[in-house]
Amino acid sequence: MDMNKTIIAAAFMLMAASVHAQVACIIKGEVAKGHPAKRAVIGYEDDKKYKTDTVNIKGGRFGFTASALRPALAQVTLLVPPPPGKRRHKESEENEDQYTSKNMALFYLEETIHVQFDTAGMATVTGGGKEQRAYEAFVAFGKENEKKDKEALSFEKMVTAFIEKYPDAYISLDMMEMFAGVIQPSTFEPMYLALSPRLRNTDKAKDWKTKLDEAKKLDVGQPSIDFTLNDVQGTPVSLSSFRGRYVLLDFWASWCGPCRAGHPELINAYNKFKGDKFEILAVSLDDKKAAWMKAIQEDKLPWKQASDLKGSSSKAAKMYNITQIPQNLLIDPAGVIVGRNLTGKSLEEKLSDVLK
Repeated sequence: MDMNKTIIAAAFMLMAASVHAQVACIIKGEVAKGHPAKRAVIGYEDDKKYKTDTVNIKGGRFGFTASALRPALAQVTLLVPPPPGKRRHKESEENEDQYTSKNMALFYLEETIHVQFDTAGMATVTGGGKEQRAYEAFVAFGKENEKKDKEALSFEKMVTAFIEKYPDAYISLDMMEMFAGVIQPSTFEPMYLALSPRLRNTDKAKDWKTKLDEAKKLDVGQPSIDFTLNDVQGTPVSLSSFRGRYVLLDFWASWCGPCRAGHPELINAYNKFKGDKFEILAVSLDDKKAAWMKAIQEDKLPWKQASDLKGSSSKAAKMYNITQIPQNLLIDPAGVIVGRNLTGKSLEEKLSDVLK
């Protein structure tokens, strides 16, 4: 996984955690002569709000003063005007490189930060405090891991290893955000337990602990929860009716792009393993039957479908604590959960193992 893209993605996902002291930071920026940028913008999370500020670049220099309840990951982006003759529809189009490392700098707000952009738009960041040092260590750790090729740690294990080394750094807390949307205890709990007592006492981590405890009730090895929903014909279908077979309980919706993008792989697995020992029960989080039916037909989904058409308030989704989709659970013939969020190769490997 490209570390720059990973950090950029994380920058947009961060939610601030509460601490006791306000953090102030002075940002001093320089842009090399010849670079076309005319303005610079800063953005960062503070107390669950996203703050931004835009300044003009004068004589190759610009600056910001930022404050937050905690050292937060901030992004400074150079806004580059479009080439002559190209119409600009909105301000964000001024900079086509805003989601790459070009014309962008990431750093933690703390003390004084110096940002220097060269003529190509690549940034060098110096200054800052201990949180910036930890952030730099994380980036270096990721790049070093990438070089290991076949011996490289998975991203989840890499983050866990880093948290164990830097348990009191905000970058550790913030990188966990990427795993908090769909908490899988086997992945998330080691990260949470590695955090320092100070960070575990933040509002963010306390909220995660509640979600972690709930997720553990539906983790691998736990019994599944029965429910009954109507299928596309309006006939009631219950999860328990699949007892005696392995069943993949798949949560999806017609409006969920990643769900539908994964259907071809799921169809391949279904065609390979379907039969007396394996079936799929898909629960849709749609609220309009027409959209649900259309997606089933367009994606040519051959397995059993069910929904109460209550959207995110779906009875089954609430039972299984589903707040994001796609998600799935593999349940064995006795009704015990034996796998979670298995897709593609991991699903086929698991089915090959349990159905052999």
